[in-house]
Amino acid sequence: MNEQKHEGADPYSNLTNRTTGNRPKTGLIIVGATVAVVLVLGAIAFFVTRSENNADTAAISNDTGAQAAQNAKQEQASVTVIGEPLAAYPQTSSMVAPPAEDPAVGQTPPVLEGFSFDGSPVKIDPADGRAKVVIFVAHWCPHCQAEVPLIQKWIDEGNLPKNVDFYAVSTSVKRDQANYPPSKWVIKEGFTPKVMLDDPAGTAAQAYGLPGFPYFVMMDSAGKVTQRASGEVPIDQFGTLVTALGSQQAAS
Repeated sequence: MNEQKHEGADPYSNLTNRTTGNRPKTGLIIVGATVAVVLVLGAIAFFVTRSENNADTAAISNDTGAQAAQNAKQEQASVTVIGEPLAAYPQTSSMVAPPAEDPAVGQTPPVLEGFSFDGSPVKIDPADGRAKVVIFVAHWCPHCQAEVPLIQKWIDEGNLPKNVDFYAVSTSVKRDQANYPPSKWVIKEGFTPKVMLDDPAGTAAQAYGLPGFPYFVMMDSAGKVTQRASGEVPIDQFGTLVTALGSQQAAS
């Protein structure tokens, strides 16, 4: 809330003018006390509001998906794919594909080069020596809407291993569907992973073999796929998979 000084008529001036020297000065005292109370309350409101605004700013850290979304200029962007696409997702009844049944395990995903909401570049490079989790989400998908806040809470609790990077790809954007635009959704959830925007053709999603939403691809520090999952994975199971990925990198 902006602090404003009202330059108009003083609402207490008439009371002061009506007070004569022959009458007790109680009215002046009351008016003075009232003005003082108003000023104090105004100051309190100003500092409380400023503190709340500072807290909101602090909650959205720099170099995060939410920070980029706060300065959104676009909801979709061009994507460059370098490398071969991942193998098709296996037919399985499990949301988490068994590694022995997933032909993409051991493959190197292609490099994705694109942009975030604010136009800043985002690059997902399997060869950069860092283990990664990449999640593909659609703003209109109810399973994504349920999963994203749980993942963010899990991250906020300090569970993401320091040797694992987390990226999100916003894809399948539809203006006429619920929860549009995705940038506002990302802000609302305070989502911290960097967010790459897919293009209208779903180029990034296709390159990674997306079968449904949400879609997870995990890779080790050598850039090889270790696990894929599709659907609303229970957060405990998701956490176990990511923690194991971090432990594997620490041991190698």
